[in-house]
Amino acid sequence: MSYFVKCKHTMKQGRTEKAVFAKLSTEKVELGVVDDIKDAIRRGQEIEDMLSRELNKYNGLLRAAGQFNRHYNDLISKSKELGIEPPAEIKKLKDIADGFEKKGQAIKKVSNLF
Repeated sequence: MSYFVKCKHTMKQGRTEKAVFAKLSTEKVELGVVDDIKDAIRRGQEIEDMLSRELNKYNGLLRAAGQFNRHYNDLISKSKELGIEPPAEIKKLKDIADGFEKKGQAIKKVSNLF
């Protein structure tokens, strides 16, 4: 059976070596912080790009509201010509389309920030 003995060797460092190691350690920490800052900016830009793409979908809301309003106005006009009332549910749909318009305009304002 063999026994291993661990030897602990201590090297004395001179003042110059200590100063160099201290300086290198400080620079390494500073570089790490710079990398962290760059990573945070990169992540922020990725999120900003994703939000910008998603916010541009407000155009779909505005188009849907516009298309509804054209059909709605046509329906109201033809109903008046015929002397009949438009279907009762059309008022509820008009309210939904108005909501599309309001939300689309609000999102448009936000998207202008990007």
